[in-house]
Amino acid sequence: MARDDFTKPTKNQAYQRVAGRCSNPDCRATTSAPVGEIDFSNVGVGAHIHAASPGGPRYLAAMTAEDRRGFGNIIWLCQTCSTIIDRDPDSYPAETLKAWKTSAEARALMEQGKRLPDEKDIYRMAAMAMGTRTPGFYPEAIGNVHKALVDQLEAVDPRFTVSTAYSGGNTTITVGAKETVSFSIKIGQESADVWRKGLQASIDEGREATLPLDGVVFEGSRIFDVLHKDADLASITIMPMARPAVLKILAPQIEPAIFETIGGQLTAGRKQIRFAGAGCGGLLDVELAFTPTNRNDVHSVSTLTTNLKAWQGKEAANPPYLDVFINLLEAILDPSASVSFVLEVDGNQAAAGKFHIPKHIEAMNETLAFAHYARRARNVLRYLRKSAPIDIFESISTDDHRALARVSDIVEGKLSYQRSQITGSPTMTVACTDGGKSLMEVVRNGEFSVLQQKEPASMVTIYGKEYEVPPTTSYYSPVKLHILSTKKKKESIDFRLRIEMADNFTSQTFFEEQQ
Repeated sequence: MARDDFTKPTKNQAYQRVAGRCSNPDCRATTSAPVGEIDFSNVGVGAHIHAASPGGPRYLAAMTAEDRRGFGNIIWLCQTCSTIIDRDPDSYPAETLKAWKTSAEARALMEQGKRLPDEKDIYRMAAMAMGTRTPGFYPEAIGNVHKALVDQLEAVDPRFTVSTAYSGGNTTITVGAKETVSFSIKIGQESADVWRKGLQASIDEGREATLPLDGVVFEGSRIFDVLHKDADLASITIMPMARPAVLKILAPQIEPAIFETIGGQLTAGRKQIRFAGAGCGGLLDVELAFTPTNRNDVHSVSTLTTNLKAWQGKEAANPPYLDVFINLLEAILDPSASVSFVLEVDGNQAAAGKFHIPKHIEAMNETLAFAHYARRARNVLRYLRKSAPIDIFESISTDDHRALARVSDIVEGKLSYQRSQITGSPTMTVACTDGGKSLMEVVRNGEFSVLQQKEPASMVTIYGKEYEVPPTTSYYSPVKLHILSTKKKKESIDFRLRIEMADNFTSQTFFEEQQ
């Protein structure tokens, strides 16, 4: 069967409508260039969107021969891209190629008569992105761009103030009213429910509400038309007026009495006043809601939320806010503790009350357990003079945590016991290679003495990575040894011993000095 190839005029038309560039938006290579004094070369291809003959990529049997070789079925590509789309037709369906073609033609129209960037422009843009000054570069260039946009928008409607920001690939335009401005919003059915709930939360409770702009029409100011239609914004956030406020978390029975001072914002709605802030370097989110009651009183609800992600990747030998975070969680989870707050605005007390018992006790207990693990990891890493990142997603077994706790206790000098702390009679097994002569002499002596026990270097796991800890020496004093049983082995004898402790018994375990 004959192929339905394109005519030369159709190819020229496709070439000219995209200004001779490849239509792949990730390529856009120029496909023609001069050769010699008067000739030129062309590396472009008028590729078929649907194949020219059966068996080809994206072949559509329902098409007529005229349609198959018509302009609607051609896309201008460089040779490389034309090969790629035909070798992998599943990744490049006809819909994608048609979208490329439409986009390439639109871009050619937009660029017509305009200067294209050259290598110097690219260099300057890269230098600006890296904060490097270059010839012709103005340090205030970014600010000038923002100012120009602000001036343009404020000129549309002088009743509004405008500010702009660009961060993380997102553009934020903040619009505030200089005076009372009346306008209306018409909301399509697809967004009505979201807008209804968002506006109610914003007006009644003083909350921020981020709302979609699908099917939304603003009337009363052209500035919204410009932002919505021309700037193609995806959403709008309604932000109630806010005042800076400071929240002090108090626990009078604990030193220091003020756990943390949290900066935040105070907002007001028709039915509720809210404070929202973050403390402990982002580990703690606090929200207070004050609702007037029918008795001219105010009902307050406090919400504490922990956020361990604030620690992710931080230095494990020095976790920020670790100690105050643990102290605060322990006080909050202690039923006998009294944790209260004072809310201040402009240095004056605006409200005071008690924190409520957290709803998610189990989750907060898990957070506290991880914080204790982080403290023990900090102690050991500092002792070993090691550095490691905190990994909150690493699975931590009970055995690993128990082993880390023991090493941390040794580092802090806490692995020590008094007689009153030990119930029953401890036992131990000792392997003797001299037939037990030295041990038997100690036992027969029958006097209280000091027992020394040495253990070799061992490994401890911290955030999934193993570290070697030095050998330990333990001292038990004063004690008597009693033989319970013996077991002969090939090269030694195992003695099972009972340890009798004096009333003034103490034990202590130390690490051997590191070199």
